[in-house]
Amino acid sequence: MSTLTKNAIRFAVVLFVFALVFSSVHFAMAAVGKDARVTQVFRDVRLLASHAAPRPATLNDNIHAGTAVRTGSDSRAELTFTDQTITRLGANSVFGFGEGGKSYDLGSGAILMYAPKEAGTVKINTAVATAAVSGFTMIYEFHNANWNKCVMIEGDGRVTLTRYPNQSRDLHSGQLIVFRPDATTLPEPEDFDVCKLIKKSRLITQFGKLPSYDLMLSICQRLQTSPLNGKLVDPTNVDALDQNSSAHPHPPPPPPPQPSPDGELRRR
Repeated sequence: MSTLTKNAIRFAVVLFVFALVFSSVHFAMAAVGKDARVTQVFRDVRLLASHAAPRPATLNDNIHAGTAVRTGSDSRAELTFTDQTITRLGANSVFGFGEGGKSYDLGSGAILMYAPKEAGTVKINTAVATAAVSGFTMIYEFHNANWNKCVMIEGDGRVTLTRYPNQSRDLHSGQLIVFRPDATTLPEPEDFDVCKLIKKSRLITQFGKLPSYDLMLSICQRLQTSPLNGKLVDPTNVDALDQNSSAHPHPPPPPPPQPSPDGELRRR
């Protein structure tokens, strides 16, 4: 066999191996984040698949893109994605995700989401705002007729109003932002008591230990000894519909002023 023929065979083998590796990597990357497994179910948790009747979720159920998860009263669930992203749903919540695996939808209720840095930038969408975050643990609470809340326990992100994309706020570890469902501007983020949240949030206490638990504790301790001590917002008392043990909703925000026939602004 000539040297030229041998080199040609070697080159063909190298190309074949490269094609196999590329195909495997591409398949793995495509699969990341697309599927999830149900890792905790408590009481009424249902899967809402397209073109199918809702069915009860069971432990270790596989969930594919396009399927939403809905929890009932005093119910909760946990989903673990293939990229190790974890989502915990509180009571009366609806959560889904699309084909891309990096975009999630919160239809209502409250979720806690943890994503490792390797997961890249993740977007959590509601009808009112979007949070774009990476390497984080956060709680996102969305209600059409009540205050909405983003709580960045650890990590960095940015919250943007859907109808007013020029209205954005950066969030860092130990900060939260609370806004109305009809907000046209976003308030400045506030520093909150991470220690209190860790102790009282049902999205933390009623599940297993998060991979970021030690990091959350270190942020808790840092904030307790910082000059901000004594000025930290209680995150379990800021319209915390699903965070504290009582879980009693605060009254909805008052409607915006409406013009009267004489032109004077009056509340309904």
